[in-house]
Amino acid sequence: MADFCAECLLLDLNDQKWGNEYFCPKKGKYVDPKNYACSNFVKRKQNTGYQRSGCYITTIICNILKQSDNCDLLETLRNFRDQYLKQNAEYLILLDEYDQIGPIISNELFEDENNVQIAKELAKIFLIPCYYAIKQKDYDNAITIYKNMVTALKVRYNLLDCQINYNRLTSFEELGKGRIRIK
Repeated sequence: MADFCAECLLLDLNDQKWGNEYFCPKKGKYVDPKNYACSNFVKRKQNTGYQRSGCYITTIICNILKQSDNCDLLETLRNFRDQYLKQNAEYLILLDEYDQIGPIISNELFEDENNVQIAKELAKIFLIPCYYAIKQKDYDNAITIYKNMVTALKVRYNLLDCQINYNRLTSFEELGKGRIRIK
């Protein structure tokens, strides 16, 4: 079943253009809510099972801070995921866990009334140091920094008891693509 822009949390339903188009801050333009959702889709309503979501914590932070989707920070982190983490079997469980919890945290952060201040703090304390660790090829430190950020956000949004399914079979090609764990 396809997802549509109307179901996306990012679509600003308070900013309507004459006719039936609403502002999408991710695309920076007005879109028809009946359009098929893009890779930045964040599910507005939750049902059952797992559903695809292209939105990760870093993407939401950059979106909140009005950074472009192809800024150097995001591109560096994506490249690190694809060229380092996905190439080392020891990190596949970490990626699978993040596929399940990342979009949940992203939704919580996006809906937080203090999301701009929180995003600024997360960028300063975690994302920028992680970025520089990757640039310096200090990969162990980069992983530790990112894990600490995820743990801090789990604590903030009371997600420490969130169920992670480690027995799930995810194809290698799909690994690193966010999943929303729907209750």
